[in-house]
Amino acid sequence: MATHYLADVRHASEHRALQRLIRLYPAEGYEQWCERQEREIARLVAHRHEVRLIAVTATEFADYCTRTGAKRDISVFTGFLWDTGKRLKGRVAVPANAGTAR
Repeated sequence: MATHYLADVRHASEHRALQRLIRLYPAEGYEQWCERQEREIARLVAHRHEVRLIAVTATEFADYCTRTGAKRDISVFTGFLWDTGKRLKGRVAVPANAGTAR
């Protein structure tokens, strides 16, 4: 079983801030992004993977990029989630259709 770390973006304003900050971040609206995220969580869980949601803000990621000199793109963001997830663990995701809202 593999562990996957996904962004836990709880507000549309934060989603828009990440869109402005990160090159190739999904361009869809917040509601569509949430739906796609739920489908991805359900798919991973169905394949017996563990999914951990990492609370993240645009400011935290921008600070990380400034501190490390990394580019502000989606691959660095994915690595940032993984590094943060390994350190903080995050919360385990449960698909919405499993009866428990995330």
